[in-house]
Amino acid sequence: MLGVVGRAIAVLCAALGFAACASAPVTAPSASARGTIVLSLAYASVSATQAGAWVAKEQGIFERNGLDVKLESIAGGSSPTAALLSDQVQALQISVEAMSAGVEGGDIVYVAAPVSSPLFWFVALPTVNGPADLKGKKIGATAIGSATYFADVLALQKLGLDPDKDVTLTSVNNVPAILAAMQSGQVAAGALSMPTYSQAKKLGLKTLVNVADLGFKYPSSWLAVRKSFIERDREAVTRLVRSITEAIAYELAHPTETQAIIGKYAQITDQALLKESYDTLVPYLNKTPTPAIEQAAAGLKLVVMTNPKAKDADPARFVDTSFVDELARSGFIDKLYKP
Repeated sequence: MLGVVGRAIAVLCAALGFAACASAPVTAPSASARGTIVLSLAYASVSATQAGAWVAKEQGIFERNGLDVKLESIAGGSSPTAALLSDQVQALQISVEAMSAGVEGGDIVYVAAPVSSPLFWFVALPTVNGPADLKGKKIGATAIGSATYFADVLALQKLGLDPDKDVTLTSVNNVPAILAAMQSGQVAAGALSMPTYSQAKKLGLKTLVNVADLGFKYPSSWLAVRKSFIERDREAVTRLVRSITEAIAYELAHPTETQAIIGKYAQITDQALLKESYDTLVPYLNKTPTPAIEQAAAGLKLVVMTNPKAKDADPARFVDTSFVDELARSGFIDKLYKP
């Protein structure tokens, strides 16, 4: 079974945001008289699905929404939810790990859902000709219960393999490390996200399963905060959700700039790889990023695989749609997409 690195890294920054999507910028609702709010925001993987926070930072969207944000990566193998629950960070872009922590008593809720599909591809070494070649082999993931872990599980099941009996899931900390582990022969396969997946294809690795094509929709790089933080500073979360909503619009309207930002954070300069990453991401972006209860419920079904307590958990306790709902009612989201 997969080992977990239980060390939480202090991270920062908060909200996500963006400014205009068309030629004329959209005017955000005025910030409160209290001025700039300092937040910490962590992202749990180096993946194009995390681009909302990156875009918000690089395009000054956080700042325009009255937020002072510093971004830092906390890899899935380093327990990012622990950093959130210990208040080392105030917000986190994360997958189903938030619910895993929640069923253990954590007060984490999703407040925005930029992407609801698992954009992963299960990739194997060129020597793997079929499922039988994976039996007895090590499969790379970031941590037990992480997004890559469940992508591995779904892919293995699609291939007719038992994740508990036929293979050994092994922790390799982050998505680029999964690819590196395959190159060095430490693992035979693993789930990769963009832009790492594009690199893997260029290196000649085999794609066995497109996990997004399996039809599951559940938390994928959703924005999570603690309920106690909402109670303590609702204005901060309001600005945070407004920012990520703007960032989504910016991503859709500015492909060249967004690709450059993804390249900066993923440390990739190959323009073809960055374009493929962007083109893959765009169809899955939610213009109205409401964290849907039914998708949280689907996520809980995955969490049950590693924690039986999730079986009786109420998915509604893990989402707070009020922030996105307020933006939609005000007409703010519609204005983002008007020329």
